[in-house]
Amino acid sequence: MTLLPPKTPKTAAHKLASLQSRAWLPPALLLLALSSLFMFDGSRGYFRGTEGIHDQLSAKNMAIVENLSIDHHFLTFIRQIPEAGGKPTYDLYSRFPIGSYALIKLAILPFGDGLSAKIYAARMLMLLFFAAAAVMAYLALRRLASSRWIALTAVLLAFSSPYCLYYGDAISSETIVDIFGALLVFHGMVIFEQEGRFRQLLFKTCIALLLGWHVYALLLPFIAFGLTRELVRPTSGASYTSNTLYRLKHSALSLLRSRYLALGVVALLFGVFMLTLNFTNEYFAFNRETPLTELPSFQSMIYRTGVDSFLRESRPNHLAWREFMRRQFHRVGAMSLPYAFSPSFVARDLRTDMQRFLVILGISACGASLIGLLYVGRHTILLGSLALSGFCWALPMRHNTALPHHNFEALLYIGVALTLFSLVLLYLYRLMGDRLIVALSVAALLIFAFSALRMSQLNNSNQTAELQKAAIADFEAIRNKTTDGTAIRINSMPRFIATREIIYYYLSGRLILYEAVPPERSPDFIVTSARADGLASLTPQNRRVFLYEWNDYHRHITKP
Repeated sequence: MTLLPPKTPKTAAHKLASLQSRAWLPPALLLLALSSLFMFDGSRGYFRGTEGIHDQLSAKNMAIVENLSIDHHFLTFIRQIPEAGGKPTYDLYSRFPIGSYALIKLAILPFGDGLSAKIYAARMLMLLFFAAAAVMAYLALRRLASSRWIALTAVLLAFSSPYCLYYGDAISSETIVDIFGALLVFHGMVIFEQEGRFRQLLFKTCIALLLGWHVYALLLPFIAFGLTRELVRPTSGASYTSNTLYRLKHSALSLLRSRYLALGVVALLFGVFMLTLNFTNEYFAFNRETPLTELPSFQSMIYRTGVDSFLRESRPNHLAWREFMRRQFHRVGAMSLPYAFSPSFVARDLRTDMQRFLVILGISACGASLIGLLYVGRHTILLGSLALSGFCWALPMRHNTALPHHNFEALLYIGVALTLFSLVLLYLYRLMGDRLIVALSVAALLIFAFSALRMSQLNNSNQTAELQKAAIADFEAIRNKTTDGTAIRINSMPRFIATREIIYYYLSGRLILYEAVPPERSPDFIVTSARADGLASLTPQNRRVFLYEWNDYHRHITKP
């Protein structure tokens, strides 16, 4: 009989060491936390019906995706407007590359004419982008931090901010899709700095530019810092130190051979290529008659960059530097505070009693990140670029980011939050070792899950859900009674249809014209939420929105 040695009791330190030795556990916990996004919120198959930019962005992009087809040369437009004769004009929205629109189109194709199912599929795709952005951030920070648990905790805290969770399922290139692209490139930057693999960075940059433009805000400081470092890098040799001409020649050659310069050139050329596609599509859509400077994409560019004086004349108070910076620090503060600790968050804007606190928190977050970057050594360029990326977009695009209802622009400051939490956790790790890091990771996991649950409670309303489901059923009946290309006039709409863009999606493929706009041609049908007494509706089973023949309806309401 063999006697086994007595078991050594596992102390807390042993258990902690056992947890930290399991490399698979942090990514598994990250995926577990991200899965809560898919489980909690039940409002995926319809619009929320609340005033604000969330529904407007989602419905606008769903309308674009529905209209995206080879018949229209893959033009990104929101609606078609009928004219007296000839082809209809387009309400264009060609500000972003076609990549994200094409991916959403692929996601909704299997669902045919089901309006609700297509909204659900598009939202699931956005949540996948959200999860992929968090995973990219984790993979990048894992390479920079001395512990996987630090990377896990920083990502969970940063992505539990109210703006991240609120706009996580917004169907838009301007929100989480752009953030994924930027973090994909940041992961490529980290690999490039550590291993010198340049091609993978170029590839990730092109992929990101297919999805959106915000990646330029990350590349700008990275390239500037990299070129500066190469210019000031010391070179051995007496002739170099004594000959000014040789010094200038060497600096010029260093710049020309620099991979940072090559990265900037490739990114610029690829972006110009994407813009050229936009301009070409619009030029042909307008029958080759519209000058370049009058194309919608060009007009959007001059508006967003401030060349157009419209915003300076209409909203000068928003562009005042004091008010502008206050709003930006406000957004930084909200991005640095998990939603579990910000109960006063209001989706439309953060006009709450926490406003001053969030501004102070935002300034403190930026200051703490700046001070912390002085002590991270060789990672300063990477983390500095990440932290500055939000401001590198907000400042040049001030005429766009200054608008209060564009609060989704706060997502650009995810870099500040990731940098701040990473630096704080690194400091705690060096100060206290392994004693707190796992406990903080578990706490961050609970904070993320609780924040996601609270945000789902904010978004969900049984009454709203029933109204939106009724509207979708009504518009599906209207679509069954009409065909693509028929002109529909929109009269009064229920209040729970918060934005016109929702109707653009519901009636995509039809020629849409509102009551306030004098028709260039007589419409075929009219859609209204007010029943016409004594006139039979073409959709008698509808509950909220009804379809009538235009000629019958017009004679009915104008008869003496």
